[in-house]
Amino acid sequence: MFLSRYHHTIDAKGRLSIPGKYRDALAQRATEVLIVTKDQEQCLAILPLDEWKRRAAKIQAIPDTARVSKDYRRFFHGDAVDCTLDGQGRILIPPELRQYAGLDRDVMLVGLHDYFEAWSLVRWQAKSAQLARDLDQIVGAVTGYGV
Repeated sequence: MFLSRYHHTIDAKGRLSIPGKYRDALAQRATEVLIVTKDQEQCLAILPLDEWKRRAAKIQAIPDTARVSKDYRRFFHGDAVDCTLDGQGRILIPPELRQYAGLDRDVMLVGLHDYFEAWSLVRWQAKSAQLARDLDQIVGAVTGYGV
């Protein structure tokens, strides 16, 4: 399970250190492979391989005759890369994905239970402020899902 937030740095080569608790969660899943892809909120979604496969199967179930299905596949799969943890617990994020998410040095990793996100610190601070402002609306919206 991926919980909490961690402030990390990405080095000049694009290597991002994965927090120890996240590495422990990956070990429980018996994988060191992560799939990194774009998220619609200009951050990166980082998914363990099993979670990626689960989501990919759901996406594949959507008929590709619907243009929106193809567009979503292009977005979700088109820029995705598989990354394996190195001996120091880091992954290498390609320049195109770093540029998309605005990752330069300071990165906020945010756990979302089955996967986690990588945000530029500046974008995360703006998102965090927006979440604080909209919390009542957010709680009201998810209540409808039985949460």
